[in-house]
Amino acid sequence: MKKVVLLVASLATIGLSAQTKSFKTSSKATFEVGNMIFNTVEGSISGARGTAEYEDGILMAISGTLDATTIKSGNDTRDAHLKDKEEFFNTGKTPRIDFTAKEVVFVGKSSGVTTYKLKGSLTLRGISNDIEIEVNETSESHLVSTFTVNRDLWGLGEGYPSAVIAKEVEVKVDIHLE
Repeated sequence: MKKVVLLVASLATIGLSAQTKSFKTSSKATFEVGNMIFNTVEGSISGARGTAEYEDGILMAISGTLDATTIKSGNDTRDAHLKDKEEFFNTGKTPRIDFTAKEVVFVGKSSGVTTYKLKGSLTLRGISNDIEIEVNETSESHLVSTFTVNRDLWGLGEGYPSAVIAKEVEVKVDIHLE
């Protein structure tokens, strides 16, 4: 009988150490990309959904998706072009942007910020490519990552030279967890 009680207590403790947190609707991605050499376009994509898995307070897994139909760049004509054109997000066919971490590595903790390296798959326009990003956990419920995406790897803006749209897109992901 003692063994059964001990086993149940052990399983209960293990269950308490694992935790799944969902993305809040306030989570989003912002981006900056050079346009016509001298201009920078800034925008955002919202509609985030996803989960982060923790064990003993350490991030173990994360996956999420953004709604590409919510893209906003401050220009309605450009937004419609980005959403509808086949050479961009083509949201009628591929309305989601997805990321799944295949590997999460705890890097360290300094000044209250925990850093992780994520190796995973980013899917844009139905095209998946491996990507490695650094994520900072600034509180128990907030993750931030800033990274660069080469748009050519996903065929974004295919046919547009880098003088018109820069190849490198700076992305910031701001995740709020419940």
